[in-house]
Amino acid sequence: MIKKLLCILFLIPLCLQAQQTLSGTFSPAENYEWFIIYKLKTTHQAYVANGKIVDGKLNYTFKPSAEKGMYRLVYGLPQESENFDFIYSGEEDIAFDFSEKGIDFTLSKENKLNTSYFSSINKVKRQINTFYQNGDTDKEAFLAIFKMLDDTQKVFEKEAEGTMVSHFIKASRSYIPKAYEKPQVMVDNIKKHYFDHIDFSDSILQNSDFISEKISNYVFTAMPMKEITGKELTEQYKKNIATIAEKIKPVAKDYQKTLFNVLWEQMVVLENDAIANHISDTYLLSLATELNDKTLIEKLEKFKRLSFGAVAPEITWVKDNKIHKLSELEGAENYVIVFWSSTCSHCLKEMPKLKEFVTAQEKGKFKVIAIGLEDERASWANESSFYPDFIHVLGLQKWDNEIGNRYDVSSTPTFFVLDKDKRIIGKPYGVKELKEFYAEK
Repeated sequence: MIKKLLCILFLIPLCLQAQQTLSGTFSPAENYEWFIIYKLKTTHQAYVANGKIVDGKLNYTFKPSAEKGMYRLVYGLPQESENFDFIYSGEEDIAFDFSEKGIDFTLSKENKLNTSYFSSINKVKRQINTFYQNGDTDKEAFLAIFKMLDDTQKVFEKEAEGTMVSHFIKASRSYIPKAYEKPQVMVDNIKKHYFDHIDFSDSILQNSDFISEKISNYVFTAMPMKEITGKELTEQYKKNIATIAEKIKPVAKDYQKTLFNVLWEQMVVLENDAIANHISDTYLLSLATELNDKTLIEKLEKFKRLSFGAVAPEITWVKDNKIHKLSELEGAENYVIVFWSSTCSHCLKEMPKLKEFVTAQEKGKFKVIAIGLEDERASWANESSFYPDFIHVLGLQKWDNEIGNRYDVSSTPTFFVLDKDKRIIGKPYGVKELKEFYAEK
């Protein structure tokens, strides 16, 4: 009896300290060698651990102190795309199979429910899209599809009771019409009720990408059902962003900053400088200032300084004992600024192409300002002599050069195209894109 009692007493601490595991199989095995795990936070992702994937197998044991919530597993480069998120409840092991087709959770109620829910809901939504695309107006068929959508939602909400994934399932509830609606009415109502079930203060939702993905989807898809002009698109973006601003007012300023920064970065990637600067000027810069985020302030100001339509930052150089300025150059319809280096192999391939392209244009079409970011003068002097028609400026201290920093240059070659008034009108990646830019004009 005493032995049994001792066994039970010794087992109790072991049970209390039970640690959950994450295991996975990657296929094809030879394509995967390592992993990194991050915990998603409201404003960032926090590093947790890293390890090796051996023969396609991943094994990881969570620490007893591991936080519950949404995690991200990175399995390749670039990290921004080669990853998937998973829920860690602290109460179950997680197992999965991963291939080029995607992720399949084989163990974990939370994660299996999560993937199954969105798969099932999207399947019904595809039926709704097909209904409208076929021009169908059968009211009974219409209501039957939405009843299926509502029933599916209720089944998963009940199944997920008491779980972390229930927060995501409830927040994803769709608008359900009570009678047949024409396409435009349906679109208007989906837009009107888009955020009805999202609790922006829910810490579980905040510590994931759920809310940021929902607001991004709203900004880019809540559009009129007609072709619109570029100006109308800009105005619609502004209206959608204003709606977002109103919805997130109750949440912490730091989280507001994170959400607006996500939208700002998306617009930057899309090269929509006008809306990126609108987000900055109307919302993000003031939040960054209030929170004393000097890094973000500098990034926003630098981007605006180099935006399409902005007057290019001044460049000065000395030639023949005389100071020259970019702003004072005349005699060309367009100006091409190229940051290059005599030690950059790609630059040495691009510069002759640039020379050939410019030479082939009519006189007065282009003037090239070539800024050599260098550690020393000799190599630059030799290489630049092959391009006598270019205006050459030597930028010593390479990556710490004042001109390069003013133009936020982080690699060479970097190109800027200016109009006759020295306003930025293009940022081609190379001569090929420069040619395409002018072919489209």
